[in-house]
Amino acid sequence: MHLWVFSIHVLVILCSSTIHAKTVVETLATDDRFQIFVRQLNKTDLLQDLDQYPSATVFAPTNEAFDSRMTIVQTKEMTRAELLYHILPQSILTDEWYNGELLETSYTQDGKPQKIKLTNNSGKWSLADNVNIVDADLKTDNGVVQVVDGLLTPPKDLVQTLAEHKELDTFCTLAKKAHIETELKRANGYTIFATRDVLDGLTDAEKAYLNHSEAKEDIALVLRHQISDSDLYFGKIPAGKTLVKTLQGEDLELVSDKNNNNQVTVNGAKIVQSDILASNGVIHILEKSILPKNHDFLKMNLRKALIGMNATKFVSLFENNGLENYLNTKDAYSIIAPPNGELDEHTIPRNEIRSWLKYHLISQKYDINNFTDGLLVKSESNDHLSKNEKQRILIHIIDQDQMPISAMKKSIQFNHATLIGNPVTVENSIIYPVSRSLELPLDPLSRLPLNLDLSTFVASLYSSNTADEIKSAQGITLLVPTNKAFERLGILTKHLLQPNSQQKLARVIKFHAIKNRLYYINETKQGEYHVPTLDGHSEIQINKTVDGRMYIRGSGAGDGSDRSVIAKVVHPDMLVSNGVIHKIDRIEIPSTLQVSNRDLLLAENTNNFVNLIHKTNLSDQILDGLDQPYTVLAPSDRAFAKLNITNLLQNPDELLRVAKLHILPIALPKMSLQPGQGSNRFDEKPTEGDNEEGDDRDNHSDITGDGVEFSSLLEHEPLIISQIDPGYIIQVKRDIRHSADVVDIGRGSNGGGVIVIDRVLLPYDQAEHNHPLAWWVTLLVAIGVLLCATLIGALGYYGWRWWKERREGYISLDEEH
Repeated sequence: MHLWVFSIHVLVILCSSTIHAKTVVETLATDDRFQIFVRQLNKTDLLQDLDQYPSATVFAPTNEAFDSRMTIVQTKEMTRAELLYHILPQSILTDEWYNGELLETSYTQDGKPQKIKLTNNSGKWSLADNVNIVDADLKTDNGVVQVVDGLLTPPKDLVQTLAEHKELDTFCTLAKKAHIETELKRANGYTIFATRDVLDGLTDAEKAYLNHSEAKEDIALVLRHQISDSDLYFGKIPAGKTLVKTLQGEDLELVSDKNNNNQVTVNGAKIVQSDILASNGVIHILEKSILPKNHDFLKMNLRKALIGMNATKFVSLFENNGLENYLNTKDAYSIIAPPNGELDEHTIPRNEIRSWLKYHLISQKYDINNFTDGLLVKSESNDHLSKNEKQRILIHIIDQDQMPISAMKKSIQFNHATLIGNPVTVENSIIYPVSRSLELPLDPLSRLPLNLDLSTFVASLYSSNTADEIKSAQGITLLVPTNKAFERLGILTKHLLQPNSQQKLARVIKFHAIKNRLYYINETKQGEYHVPTLDGHSEIQINKTVDGRMYIRGSGAGDGSDRSVIAKVVHPDMLVSNGVIHKIDRIEIPSTLQVSNRDLLLAENTNNFVNLIHKTNLSDQILDGLDQPYTVLAPSDRAFAKLNITNLLQNPDELLRVAKLHILPIALPKMSLQPGQGSNRFDEKPTEGDNEEGDDRDNHSDITGDGVEFSSLLEHEPLIISQIDPGYIIQVKRDIRHSADVVDIGRGSNGGGVIVIDRVLLPYDQAEHNHPLAWWVTLLVAIGVLLCATLIGALGYYGWRWWKERREGYISLDEEH
């Protein structure tokens, strides 16, 4: 029915055209090129409406402009709005146009006529959507028809228009994050001054923050500075300067230079593409971004920078635990910031979480150039320390370079967290992105067992009942001897580890705990000074040398005469919750600790020798005396088993002579059964077998390979002690045929000590009677006896046979002749 009416209407128009001049409708209807377009106009009743226009310009698409794959009947249906967008309510010829002109169409939205933009390229006119005019200025009595090769699409709203232009992707994405899309959709005449890089001119930290969804309010602030709430079409911008108010509140300065190809700048940025039309506004593209003149408009702080670095969980933990003031402060900090995926607060006890978070804050701003290997920096955490003290963080440089330092040339670790990106500076602070969160230093009882070469000290802590005291002490420096250090004490270690020496061991342990924090690398001053210990009765001497080494002097080393008992720090700055631990290679003994020769002898199980001394009048003087030092040469019980001493025990005078021969009225000579054990390496597992150049503490000995003569209490019977590889031998000077090997050594508190040997020494005259023959002499005698016995046996056998033969009458043939 509708098709029949349309046919009648066209027929009427054709008939009337033979009598009157053609109108716009008649021109369209009589031209076969516009059959589809006329059909679309009729379906939407626009054909009749257009006939009533007193004046009109119609952009008429040809049949080919529609989808060529469809028939006239099946062609694409156009909406009334789309058709109205092809009609101007006025007649205008192409010679009246200018390049970039905007023409108002008959299509309105929200009361605003929608515009169409004209573009002239080398004399050829085109419209939006790359639609070209292929036959211009078909004049009618009430208007003009412009033949086009495509369909015109009415502008979409600002949001859709932004999305359709690739160069505006950034602006569109940020608009979504800022949640201003609804406002842009509902706008009625906004002008957007957009750029390809909206955030150009901001710092990396600001860009990273604004690209985060949590920055929606600040993103909106940046975008609103580029939006005006009025239509500012390019051709309508007046010459000279014009101030335009933005949605953000700050004015934009538009400068139009009509003498320079109509160039227009916005806050100094040139418009490079104008009049991108939208149904509810217009968009101009600038050559560069425009930002508020107030450079601090974002009010960038640590919180915002951390959000931009994907550390939002880190930020939330600070805010949820009452530490948000650190994120908004103007004070200088260095922030160690782990990303969201590497932060697990559930592994941290609830009562330690604030301290743990503050451990990620270094108490001052450190530029990356300020970090050096081994540097200790103060954090904001102070749990288990005094109120004014801070937990330290160890800086470790993995790869040092002499060139100017950057994050790519210098690999840095904060404890065990590795720097994974360029640091970000915000106001007075700096943020270092790291691979993982930091761990608070462990308490000493948890930290020490991680070092296998400290196992003897760990055992000593528990056996002396000092473990809890060391753990609970606040702000201490623990000097921890290595296992090798305990071995160096020899017999003294055995004595201290006996159950009845628990109190002595406790004093030794606490003598190695200083009542202060002495961080090795950058905080302990050069020079010598005494510091109090947990022992409560003694001070220990610290010596920081010019070359940066630290030595510890306890009893016996105060005058420096015996360097072999001076401890050296071989691994510094092992951080613990209540202070710091330094590994040392010697054990220091407090001067008030009393260890007698008896203590040492009983620890070594030299019971036979102790009994021998008790049978003399030397017991009190030699075993228990602490005034004058004596060095006791103590044969082991096994050594006495090799000697028949029955007669000796029955002769008190000879017994006394033997006892005196084993006693030297001097301090223990400087001897070591572990030569060459010094080390100066600050490794987790120092190579203690390597002596650094000039460190001869282990080789500092009174004994040489040529032997040194010492007088014993027995007159006229001096002894010779000689150094051999790998130890020492002791001989009676007048009887060098026999020697005793040194088995172990131990120093007493008065400077004396015990040397355990594997043989009983005898005066020369007694040795002649008591010493057994040498093994090789015994072997020769045994061989001689066997040979003699064999010879005698052979002679007897052959003699017996001769006698028997004679008796039975056997006579040799030689004898008959």
